[in-house]
Amino acid sequence: MRALIAGAGEVGWYLAGRLAREGHEVVVLDLDRELLLHRSRAGIDVRVERADASSPKDLLEHEAGEADLFVAVTSIDAINLVACLHAKAQGATRTMARVRDADYYPSGEDTAQGTLGIDVLVSPELAAVGDIESALRIRGAVRVERFADDRLALAECMVTPNSPAARRSVVTRPHATHSKIGALLRDGRVHLANKDTTPLPGDHVVLACSTDELKEACREIDPVARSVHRVAIFGAGQIGVALAARLAHLGREVVVLEPDERRARDAAEVLEDRSIEVLWEEGASEAALREAGVDTCDAFVSCADDDRATLLACTHADRLDIGLVLAVLSREEFAPLAEALGVDGIIAPRLAAAERILRTSRGTGARKSTLIVDGLEALEYRMAPGNPLCGKPIAASLPHDTALTAVVRDGEVKFPSEIDRYQQGDIALVLATGGGAQKLGAVLDR
Repeated sequence: MRALIAGAGEVGWYLAGRLAREGHEVVVLDLDRELLLHRSRAGIDVRVERADASSPKDLLEHEAGEADLFVAVTSIDAINLVACLHAKAQGATRTMARVRDADYYPSGEDTAQGTLGIDVLVSPELAAVGDIESALRIRGAVRVERFADDRLALAECMVTPNSPAARRSVVTRPHATHSKIGALLRDGRVHLANKDTTPLPGDHVVLACSTDELKEACREIDPVARSVHRVAIFGAGQIGVALAARLAHLGREVVVLEPDERRARDAAEVLEDRSIEVLWEEGASEAALREAGVDTCDAFVSCADDDRATLLACTHADRLDIGLVLAVLSREEFAPLAEALGVDGIIAPRLAAAERILRTSRGTGARKSTLIVDGLEALEYRMAPGNPLCGKPIAASLPHDTALTAVVRDGEVKFPSEIDRYQQGDIALVLATGGGAQKLGAVLDR
C-alpha cells in the first residue's frame, strides 16, 4: 500500500512508523523544516518531504492521487479537510482527516464516515474520551474492548499484591468465571501469554471473557477495586469537558479542576449539569487536591495540556489513595515515567486516533482491528466459506507473534483448549504483537 500522510506531528509520525514497519510505502509531508529534519534522523523507512498539504499543486507534485491511503493529520482542521478534498479529487483511493471540532461527529461518536466526501474523520480527543469512559465503567479494568457483536470482551486489568492472579501461572490461577489471560504487560513490554506466564504485582493482564461475565472476571483479577461513582478531572480542555459531560450523563458525580481562570469559567458555562462542579485551582499540589475534595473521589483523570503538569497532578493524586489514577499523555516518551509514578492507566489520544485509522485502512483481513496498547493488537475474524483456516486444527500454528485467544461459536465463548478445529461461522479473536497482524493477513489472503 502507498500511504501519503500530511502532518509530521505525534499522530502522523506514529502512523508513519506503524505503516512503514508493516512494509508499506510511506511519504510524510509537512511545512516545518526543523521537524522534518528531526524526523529524517529517526531511522524509520519513511520518506519526508516539505510541502503544503492544502496546496493542490504540492499534492499533485507528490502524487497524492496515486495514494492508496491519504491521511491528513496536521494541527489545523481546515487544512486537513481541504487536503483530503484535493487528494480525493486527484484520485486518492481512501482519505482520512483528523478533525477536532466535535460538531462534525454524531453524538457519542469519535469517527464520522463520508462527511464532505471524505471517507473517515477522526477526533483523537473524542477517541481518548471513549477509551477513558470504558475504563471507568468496569471496576478493576483500565480499558475494555468488545468483539463478536458484543458477545466477547477484552479487558486490561491491574494485578495488585492481593490479586489471586499474582505469582500464579495463568493456567493455575483460581477463577470461577469462564475467562482467559491472553497477554501480559510488564515494564512497557507486551508478552503473549503461555502456560508458564506468571503475573506479578504491578503487571497488567489482558483478559478475555464473555461480556456477561466481564464485571466478575475483572473483579477476580483485582478483588478490592472500587466502583466509580465520583470522578475528579484535572484539565478543562476538550478532553476534560467532553469527559465530564459524558460521565454526568451516565450518572456519575464529577469535579473538574482547571488552573487557567478563563478556561475554568468557560467550562463552567458549558457544563451546567448539577452533578458537575468546576473549580479554578491554580496548582495541583496534594493540599489543593484535598481542598477540592479529590480525596473523596473513586477515580482521578489528569488531562492537562502539558504532559508534565498531567504527571505532577497524578503524583499528588496517587498519595490520596484514590482507587484509579489515569493520565492522558500526548508524548510517548513520558509513558515509562508515568508507570514509575504509579499511574494505573495511560490514555494516548494519538494512539486512540491511530487505532481508528489503522482499523479501516490495512490489509489484515480482520473484521475488526483494535490496538489494545502500543505493540498489542486484537483482531476479529469470521470464518466464512473459503477462509483458509476453516476445518484446520486449532493447534495448527498461527504465524509468529500471534495467538488465538477465544472463539465465539453459536453465540457461546470458547477458548482454544475447548475446541479442536475451526468451523464455518466461528468468530475468532487473535492477539498479535510486532508484525503478527500483517503475517496473519497474508495467510488469510492465500
